[in-house]
Amino acid sequence: MKRWGIAAAIAAVAALGLALVLGLVIGSPTGAGDNGDGYRLYCSAGLIPATPDHNASFRGGVVLDFDRAAPCHEPQPSSAAVLFKAVANGDSPFSLTEVGWLYVLLVFVVTLLAAWALQARGPRRLLFLIPPLVPLLEPDFARLFISTFAEPTGLFGAYTLLCGVAVIAATEVDDGFERLSALVLAAAGGVVGGLAKIGYLPLFVLAVLVCAVTGARAGHGRWWSGRIFGPAIAVLLVLEIIAPVRANLGWQERTFAEVNAVNLVYTLGLVEMPGSAPGLGLPAEAQQSAGYAYFPKGPDKLIGADAVLADPSGVKEKVWGMLLDQPFVLAHAVGTGLQATYGRGLPYLADEPWTPAAVQPRGTGRVSGAMGGDPETFRQWLDGMSLPWWPSLLVLLGLVAAVVSLRRRRRWTTRYGVVAGVATAGALGIAVMAVAGDGYYEIAKHVWLAAYLLDVAVLSLAVMVVPVLVRRARELSARRTARPAES
Repeated sequence: MKRWGIAAAIAAVAALGLALVLGLVIGSPTGAGDNGDGYRLYCSAGLIPATPDHNASFRGGVVLDFDRAAPCHEPQPSSAAVLFKAVANGDSPFSLTEVGWLYVLLVFVVTLLAAWALQARGPRRLLFLIPPLVPLLEPDFARLFISTFAEPTGLFGAYTLLCGVAVIAATEVDDGFERLSALVLAAAGGVVGGLAKIGYLPLFVLAVLVCAVTGARAGHGRWWSGRIFGPAIAVLLVLEIIAPVRANLGWQERTFAEVNAVNLVYTLGLVEMPGSAPGLGLPAEAQQSAGYAYFPKGPDKLIGADAVLADPSGVKEKVWGMLLDQPFVLAHAVGTGLQATYGRGLPYLADEPWTPAAVQPRGTGRVSGAMGGDPETFRQWLDGMSLPWWPSLLVLLGLVAAVVSLRRRRRWTTRYGVVAGVATAGALGIAVMAVAGDGYYEIAKHVWLAAYLLDVAVLSLAVMVVPVLVRRARELSARRTARPAES
């Protein structure tokens, strides 16, 4: 009961902190305005924005109020839609703040279970909650919990997955029920996060790998009994997700095949591989349109776009083949995607509530640098960043830390490297999916979740390294003190 009491107190603090950041308790709600993607989610619940033109896109604020309408014909298959409809179903007018409260409740439940399980080896290991929880409360991440995007569901899934990984790192195989709780958290996080949108599928892959290599022995069974639960859950996850992933891929291909192909070719392919237009079946003059995306002007302004629209899947495969043949170009593209995690604030998405008196900001037809829609603003945005190499270096450090922590598990602080490794692997996977799926268009939003994962890795590495540095400093100080005494 004491452990549950401590866990409940920590979960309540986490939930209250999130509610305060979202402005659900004091002040006005803070969310993320729609950029046109929100329709995919709210239409599935039969909602329509309560604005004069029933449009929520680029309104200069976050549209919180919705009226009822007929559900759309083909909504996006997503775990985000499942959660959204769970709170939005009904006949009365709907407020987006209800979605924010749903995530507050879900964060409370996940934190409660993780905090209870982490105390299996003593209360000090509650510190394992710090890396995944603290970044979750950053306004740049938390505000999207009040939005009509799929991203917050991915964020909640990533948080749940990392809580499970933290419990695994802090416990042993013989901590049966705590380890089983960790496996449940990791599996649930992988499913919820990985199915939020196809670009977050790496979260599911990580959940499967984590479960496959994790032991959990309930009671005093034989030695091999501790190796059954994790792999069994991993197999069940793979079998369970096949149909949803196929549905999501099919929807993406039917709905955005042309858009994705144009963005991939013009914002990444022609930019990173100048002169590749003929190899893609485009006229050589198409190089003049390099860096420009499908939106906001449309493909009519792009030289050779008709060839891309005629065979979007074939052209995308050609770009992928060229990137695989030039690994240094691919590495640079992924590095640019990781660098774009600096744009986590998504400044082009308003955060204050929309009111009838709100005025749509000027220049919304011009693509900002963080949106990656034209070469000039995008390059200026990237060049204005300090330490552009840091996110890529952080991924390398996180992966190395994971290897070190798995080989040296005697000190429990070194096990934070496991959390850092999973977080950085997830960030790398999301960056790869982003650049390979839609080029550099809206790259900051597409790698927004990777920014959260990198923040988790930073905190994990700090907790892992700082005690070592302090210990070394004390040993050095003790040696210096001992030398004069001996003489």
